[in-house]
Amino acid sequence: MSLTILIGNITNDLEVKPAGQSNVLKFGIAVKDEYKKDVTHFFQLEAWGGTGENIAKYFSKGSKIYIEGNLKQNRFEDKEGNKREKVFVNVRSFKFLESKGGNQGQVAPKQQVNDPFANSAPEVNENTLPF
Repeated sequence: MSLTILIGNITNDLEVKPAGQSNVLKFGIAVKDEYKKDVTHFFQLEAWGGTGENIAKYFSKGSKIYIEGNLKQNRFEDKEGNKREKVFVNVRSFKFLESKGGNQGQVAPKQQVNDPFANSAPEVNENTLPF
């Protein structure tokens, strides 16, 4: 199992969709490169059940978010029979990095949802962000 930590801005509108016995939220985030300020990396994420529902409830396109999850790789065949791979982050937990009003320059009080690693996550504030 791999631990992936991302801090970035949500790139799309959030919509939870039914998936079998549960619900899933599929979304993307943009993460600015720590060393090359003019480079941005884009990641696809999936959040299942209550985690996805809470992200969709409290965040929107453009919101800054802290994500912890696992890298996942799906292998499949497309309609033409070509073998494809998709790599994404399966979200385990998230944290709020700004208040609902989007106050710039202020970090919201630490709030955690479904965070089994609450004591292992690094403290994040405006001075430690790479962008």
